[in-house]
Amino acid sequence: MMIRIRKAEEIDIPEIHAIMQQARRYFAAENIPQWQGEYPAEIDIVDDLKQNGGYAAEEDGIVVGYCFIQVMKDPNYDHIEGKWLNEEPYAVMHRTCIHNEYKGKGIAGMFLEKALQMAENVRADTHEKNLSMRKMLENHGFQACGTIYVEDGTPRIGYQYTKERRPQ
Repeated sequence: MMIRIRKAEEIDIPEIHAIMQQARRYFAAENIPQWQGEYPAEIDIVDDLKQNGGYAAEEDGIVVGYCFIQVMKDPNYDHIEGKWLNEEPYAVMHRTCIHNEYKGKGIAGMFLEKALQMAENVRADTHEKNLSMRKMLENHGFQACGTIYVEDGTPRIGYQYTKERRPQ
């Protein structure tokens, strides 16, 4: 049994969406006001695939995690209450979700490694109450840089990782 990261495909959408729904239920149970509306929906996964940025974590043919990774300028990151580590090109990691039975198995770190194959800087964001995501980001060397606001106007902590800060 080995987990691998690969490009997500259209056939994976139902499994990916089920993992997102599982994350949505977890957030609701933990009183985390993230992903509590329609977002993310299957159409968001479809859009990710059209942009060639959807990645699946797979074990024995079963999708156990998902992340959108792409080198792009995210307009939500244009304004930060704080300061990014640098203004160099970066990859974004969005919609990261891991099946409950696979949390703590290093999958998020595998997604980070995939992002680092694309850029020397990686940015991500999460809600301040999403302690598990914050812990994962910080444990992998991300630095909290300040507050950004997503499309619906809600605040998120903006994180950045640079290869120069890579833990040894």
